[in-house]
Amino acid sequence: MDFLKRLFSKKKDAEVNITETENCGCKSCENEKNGDYLKKICLELETIPCEPNPYFNVANESAKFFEEFELRMTTIHRMFNINEKFLKEYQKMSKESLTLTKENKNEFSKYSKCYFINNNAFKEISNMSNLLNIFTVFEVLLKSVVKDLAYDKNIELEEVQNKNMSYLNSYIMFLEGTLKDEFFLDDNERNFIGIVRKIRNDYLHDYMTEIPESMEKEIVKIFELRIGKRIVVDEYFIDNTSKIFGNIAKRLEKSYWEYKNKVFTK
Repeated sequence: MDFLKRLFSKKKDAEVNITETENCGCKSCENEKNGDYLKKICLELETIPCEPNPYFNVANESAKFFEEFELRMTTIHRMFNINEKFLKEYQKMSKESLTLTKENKNEFSKYSKCYFINNNAFKEISNMSNLLNIFTVFEVLLKSVVKDLAYDKNIELEEVQNKNMSYLNSYIMFLEGTLKDEFFLDDNERNFIGIVRKIRNDYLHDYMTEIPESMEKEIVKIFELRIGKRIVVDEYFIDNTSKIFGNIAKRLEKSYWEYKNKVFTK
C-alpha cells in the first residue's frame, strides 16, 4: 500500500504542461518550437464520427451477440480511420522536421533515428492491432453463437471445444454440423481464417509480422491479385479481412434465425 501511495504521489511531478496551439483550426496547423525543429499537428476531425461500418449490420430481428459484433466492428472501423488520418499527417510533419535539420549534423542524426523508427513501426503496430481486434471479435461472435446453440442441445461449451484443434475450428465444425446446409464455409474462407489465425498467433507470441511465402500465394488466389505481389498486413489486407468476416457473419445470422424458427415452430 505504501508503494502505491508513493507511486501515485509522483503524478504531479510527472505532469506535462500542455499549451494551446495558436492559429489552430486549419488542416495542418504548424508551429516551430524555439527553433528545435519540432512541429505541432492539428487535424480537422469530427468530434464524434458516426459513419457505420460497411461490413456488417444486424438484421431487423437479431440477438445480442450479433449486435455486439456490429458495434465492435464499427468501433474498430472508426478507430482505424482516425488513426490513419493522424499517422499520415504525423509522418508528413516528421519528414518536414527531419528535412529542416540537414544543416545540423547532430540534430539530423537524432531526428533521423527517431523518424525511421516511427515511420517503420507506427503503421505496422496500428495495422496489426486492428487485425488482432477484428480476429478477436469474429472469434467471440462464433463462440457466442455456439454457446447459445449448445445450450439448446443441453451441451456444455467445453464439450464443443475440441482439444485436438483450435477452438475457432471447433466452433466452425459445430456450427456447420448443427446448422447443416444453412451455413457452411467455402474453401477460400476456411483457408483465409487459418491464415489470419496464423498471422495473429505469430505476432502475439513471437512479434512476427512477415507472412510466409506459402500463405502469400494462397492470399493472392483468394484476393484475386496478380502473381508475385508482395502481401503485407496493410489497409487492403485489413479491409478484405473485414469483408470476409463480415460476409460470414451475415450468413451465420441468417442461418441462426432460420434454425431457431424451425426448432421453435415444431
